[in-house]
Amino acid sequence: MRAIRFLKQHRVTCYALPQPTHATRNTYYMLGTMLLLLILSLTAACNSNVSTEPAPPTIHYGEDICEFCNMIISEERFAAGYLTKDGEERIFDDIGGMFHYHLEEQEEVIAFFVHDYEESNWIRAEKAYYVLSEELPTPMLFGIIASADLEKAEFIASKSHGEVLTFDEALAHYQELMTSMKDGQANHQ
Repeated sequence: MRAIRFLKQHRVTCYALPQPTHATRNTYYMLGTMLLLLILSLTAACNSNVSTEPAPPTIHYGEDICEFCNMIISEERFAAGYLTKDGEERIFDDIGGMFHYHLEEQEEVIAFFVHDYEESNWIRAEKAYYVLSEELPTPMLFGIIASADLEKAEFIASKSHGEVLTFDEALAHYQELMTSMKDGQANHQ
C-alpha cells in the first residue's frame, strides 16, 4: 500500500504493458524457429565444405628421408607415401619401396598416395595404374611408376616393354617377390 500512495503523491502513472495476444506469440515462435533453421542450415553448409578425404603426406624434396632406404627423397614423380591409422606419415623415394615397407611393417593404412609419373601431382594410389618395367630407372631400381590415366599407363608400358597393374595387382606382385626372396634365403642357409 505504501508504494501505491507514494506513486499517487508523486503523480507517477503506471502503465500496464499489453499482454501478448495469441497471434503475437505465434509470430515470435515462427521467427525463432526460422532463425534456428537458418543457423542450422548455415552450420551444415559450412561443414559440408570440409573434406573427409585424407591429404597426402608432406615431402620436402632434397631434405626428407625415405622410410625404406634412408636416402634423401629428391624426385617428385617417383615419390610415394601413406597415412597410418595412428596419424603417422610414411614417405618414400620409390613406389616399390612403399610397397615393400608396407608389406614388412603391416601397418593399418588410411590412404596410400603416389605421384603421377608425367604430371608429378599426388594421386590416390588405390585409383592409380602402375607400369612395371625393368627399363624404368626409378630411384631404387624397382622399375615401377604410377599414372592416373590408363591410356597413358598403357602407352608407357608399350614403350618400356612393361606391364600395367592395378594397386592390388602391384601389391600382390611385391608380396610374391618378398615371399620368393625369403624362400631363396632359407634355401641358402
